[in-house]
Amino acid sequence: MNISRTDSQITALRAEVARIDANADAGPDPYPIAAREQQRKAHLTAIIRRQDVQHPADNEAEERR
Repeated sequence: MNISRTDSQITALRAEVARIDANADAGPDPYPIAAREQQRKAHLTAIIRRQDVQHPADNEAEERR
């Protein structure tokens, strides 16, 4: 499946991954919640990586900012 996302959507996904990481660092969640959050993080990270592969020039421009 080829789903292209906008820069703002990818930025929002990166922010969500950062939020998940911050919550994990802040303290232990009950196992079911922590496991779901890590599954969500893996899913979002896969989307971000696919986007980076499909649009490497966009990623390079964002890194320079």
